[in-house]
Amino acid sequence: MRDRTATQPSGEAVRLFGRMDDDKLIEAAIKAGKAIPRISKRDFTDIKRLAEMALEYENLPALVSLAKSNRFAVSSVLNMDNLVSLGRIAGRGGIATPQLYFALKGQLDEERRKIFRRFARDSLLRISLRMAGEGLRGDVPVRSEYQPGYEFDLEETIERVMERLSESVPMIRLSDDIRTSDIVAIEKRQRKKSGILIIDASGSMMGDKNINAAIAAAVMAYSMRHDQFGVIAFNNRPIVIKDVNEKVAVQKIVDRILELEAIGYTNIEAALRKGRELMQTLRSRLPWAVIITDGAYNQGGDPRPLARDFKKLHVVNLPGKKWGRRVCMDLARLGGGRYVSVQSYFEVPRQLMKIMRAPW
Repeated sequence: MRDRTATQPSGEAVRLFGRMDDDKLIEAAIKAGKAIPRISKRDFTDIKRLAEMALEYENLPALVSLAKSNRFAVSSVLNMDNLVSLGRIAGRGGIATPQLYFALKGQLDEERRKIFRRFARDSLLRISLRMAGEGLRGDVPVRSEYQPGYEFDLEETIERVMERLSESVPMIRLSDDIRTSDIVAIEKRQRKKSGILIIDASGSMMGDKNINAAIAAAVMAYSMRHDQFGVIAFNNRPIVIKDVNEKVAVQKIVDRILELEAIGYTNIEAALRKGRELMQTLRSRLPWAVIITDGAYNQGGDPRPLARDFKKLHVVNLPGKKWGRRVCMDLARLGGGRYVSVQSYFEVPRQLMKIMRAPW
C-alpha cells in the first residue's frame, strides 16, 4: 500500500511555502510604493530587511506598516546616512511622515529624533497650508467715502443724491449732478476674530490625535495670524501650546505638539478650565472657543457644567465611543455653540475652518 504521508507536505513545509508567498506579496507592495498587507509575526531580522527595502524604494507607507509590527527593527535602519535619504522623500510622504515619527520617536536618540521631527513638522505644515487656502478670514462690508476702485451701494447713493437735490425740481438727470461726495462706497475690511482652540492629544501608537492637533493648530495659526488666539492641547492635563498674547511662529506651534508625550489618559474638565482661563484674557466682546475631542474622558470630573462658562463653545466630535458623543453634544448645547461630528481625522481641519469663518 502506498504511504500517503510520504507525499503530503509537513506542517513546517506548509508554513515555509506560505511564508514565501507572503514575502512575494510584501516585496511586490514595497516595490509598487504601496502600504504592505498585514504581515504575520516576523523576527527582528526579517522586519529590518523589509524596512531596508522600503527605504531603498522610498516607500514611507510601507515603513509605517512595518513599524506597527516591530518599531525597534525599523528604527535600527534609520541611521544618520539613511535619515539623509529619508529627508529627500519625507516632504512628499504626506501623513505617513508624522505617523512614522510618532511610531519611532521613543526608540530614537535625541539627535535622530530632532532631525526626524523636522521632517514631520515640514510635512504637517505643507498639509496645513494647503488646507487653510485662501479666503478663510472673511470680509466685513463697511460704508465709507468713495475712492476709485471701491464698490458702491447704489440704493444708498441714490437716496443721498435725492436728499440733496431740491424737491421742487420736477426732473433731473442724475448723471449730470452726482458728486463724488454723494457716492456711498463699500469698503471691505477683514473680520477680526478672537478665539481659543482646545485639542485632544491623548496618545496612541501612531499619534493620530497628535497629528490631528498639529494640523488643526497650524490651520488656525495660518488663518488667524493677524488676530488674537490661543491653543491648548490636552491629555491627562492641559498644555498651553500658544498663549493668547504670545508671538510665535507656526513652525514652533507644530514642534511643541510633536514633542508631547503619548499619554492615553484624557482630562476634558481640566482642559476646559484652562480654556476658560485663557478666554478671559482675550480683548474681545465676542470671544469663542472650539474643542476637538471624542468626549470620552477617563480622568477628571464631568466637563459639561464648565461649558456654561463660555460665551460660545463649539465642538468637533472625533470618532469614538457612543457615550463620548453624548458628552460632546451636551458641551455644544450648554456652550451655545455648534456641534459637528466627523468620521475621520482628515475631516477636522475643514470643519474647523467652517466654524472660524462665522464663529458667532
